[in-house]
Amino acid sequence: MSLDQVSGSGTSGDFEHPNQNLRRSVIIALYFAFILSTVAVALRLLARKITGSRLYLDDYLIIIALLFKYGCSIGVTILLFNGLGSHITMIPQKNLTVYFKIGWSNSFVYTCCVAFIKLSILAVYKRLFAAKGMTIAVNIVGTIVILWALSVSIAGVLNCVPVHKFWDRAVPGHCVDTVSYYYGQQIPNILTDVVLLIMPLKSVWALPISKAQRLLLSGVFLVGILTLCFDIVRLVAMIQLTQAGPDITYNQVPVVVWTCMEAAVGITAACLSHIRPLFNVKLWTRLRIPSQEPEKRQLNSSTSEAFSTDRTLFDPCGTQTTIYSGHEACVEAGKA
Repeated sequence: MSLDQVSGSGTSGDFEHPNQNLRRSVIIALYFAFILSTVAVALRLLARKITGSRLYLDDYLIIIALLFKYGCSIGVTILLFNGLGSHITMIPQKNLTVYFKIGWSNSFVYTCCVAFIKLSILAVYKRLFAAKGMTIAVNIVGTIVILWALSVSIAGVLNCVPVHKFWDRAVPGHCVDTVSYYYGQQIPNILTDVVLLIMPLKSVWALPISKAQRLLLSGVFLVGILTLCFDIVRLVAMIQLTQAGPDITYNQVPVVVWTCMEAAVGITAACLSHIRPLFNVKLWTRLRIPSQEPEKRQLNSSTSEAFSTDRTLFDPCGTQTTIYSGHEACVEAGKA
């Protein structure tokens, strides 16, 4: 999204009369991202409740990611009231100070949000694919994600030395190169998303199930490609921002829009495979019948029975499906 596409002609862009086209695009993205991410996590938790399954580590991690997403949304709202969409030379100094303080803190909040999304996905992989190789891969990638988040957060906090030079450029000191910081933040983000997309595919295609089932199961994990697309678009918008000149409060809108959307799409993609039980008609029919003691489902060595077309990663009956190097075992919900 270029500046020409989101900005309009005929608006002054001063503090009292900011560019309404720019602000409108941010407000739409803000509301849409807030609703999308909230609904996705709410449906995930609802699916857990109605199937009688307990919450797992990945559920808690995605809830933490959502809280950081709310932090980003609050930060963007404050930016809107302190000059976003207005020319920087027309913004009162007190508002400009608030603007840059929020910008300084939001880099940390955004990074934590993205990191917890990735860790939630990795926790799912570790729970579902119990093969030793997958466990090792999850631990390695998880460590990389944590180190990336810590590095970006520290670099963001120390973006300028002394720190308050970030919002008060009159203070003597120095700041890191903005382009280098953007690349350091976003390129590892993109690369780890690529790895997350590829990681489960080998295990899925090793399962003794039909090709159609493998494709369907692969598609569940490849939904995350949407997040990857938003990662790349956000990086392009960030680089364009550095080339657009010093009027950051006016030119930053595309980056803000894509930042809102990227985190929301990431949370949604991480939740989609978990809400499938909500679309099971038999489940809703069962809820109307007086509850009975659930029967424990035994491991069936027969391939035709163990991998029927009705089986999903998250079983509608409320059981957890765990994949052990080409074999599948269902355990009673809440006792795994």
